[in-house]
Amino acid sequence: MHPLPRHHPSRLRIAILALLLVVAACGRPSYIFRADHRINEALESYHPLPGYTYYYSGPENFPLAILGIRPEYRLNKEFWIPVELTEKKLQGWMEVIDNPHRSLKTRYHGKVIRTAEGEEIGIWYSPQEWSTVKMGADREVTIYSPFNTLYHTVTGNEGGFP
Repeated sequence: MHPLPRHHPSRLRIAILALLLVVAACGRPSYIFRADHRINEALESYHPLPGYTYYYSGPENFPLAILGIRPEYRLNKEFWIPVELTEKKLQGWMEVIDNPHRSLKTRYHGKVIRTAEGEEIGIWYSPQEWSTVKMGADREVTIYSPFNTLYHTVTGNEGGFP
């Protein structure tokens, strides 16, 4: 019997690793954060969009994210603070956020959060482009809040939240 030709073991390892990554990615549902300028327009003109329950993350006087969840979903509130989003509350927040005068690095982005099937979960307004989303039983959704270090980036203050 002839011995099998010796191939480069590193190529084989890379091929196996790539295959494993593809298989692993197929098993996880993905959630899409798609830009929607209507969210920016509405919130920056102090008009909460109807049909959402609102939450924020970060300091109350300087939120790092505003999250709106559709009524068909229940948010795991571990990372979020509920808020009654009024025009007055939005005006106060938008005066501090001052999005039109922010650098590209710290500008807030309005996004629609959708399932892989296209069903809307909610809306997102934050300088962080996306977050981890996990769907639990009975349409309970967990959406991670922005990193604590984002506060320093956005405000220029040292450390995390005040």
